[in-house]
Amino acid sequence: MKVEKYEVPSEAFEIATEMGYSPDKLPLLFMVPLVQVAWAEGFVQAGEKRVIRRYAGSFQINGDEENLRQLDIWLDERPSDEFCEESLEDLQIILVNIPAKQAAYLREILQTGCIEVANAAGEIGLLRSRSSIQREEKELLKDLGDRLGLRIQAILNPVG
Repeated sequence: MKVEKYEVPSEAFEIATEMGYSPDKLPLLFMVPLVQVAWAEGFVQAGEKRVIRRYAGSFQINGDEENLRQLDIWLDERPSDEFCEESLEDLQIILVNIPAKQAAYLREILQTGCIEVANAAGEIGLLRSRSSIQREEKELLKDLGDRLGLRIQAILNPVG
């Protein structure tokens, strides 16, 4: 499978630097919503980890051992609600303050990643169909969509 490379716009780096993020840590911020979706049911499944690691590669996190170690910690130990809340607030600030076209690009990546992680959770054999997104995940996806301006509801509840 070819791994697409995502570029974080320079304006996002500028805003994040003003907020106290170092440029090498900003791509990790974009992993937090995906990690939250993975933890929605109280544990992270192997399929969810694979999807998140693929997105980490797309954000070029794979070349940074420290960032990979942090991501692995988040996948093994659920990040605190306070940390996730602060991270989402920071993402909101970044997305609102960069040019609309760049924000739409990043929102699309986040939206697709969150949905892929939720769908990957279905890879547990007979317990659940592969395409079924559980109630906990749907609630979290809706909240992430509302907060980050993602079109999650349109995907979860298509019209027609």
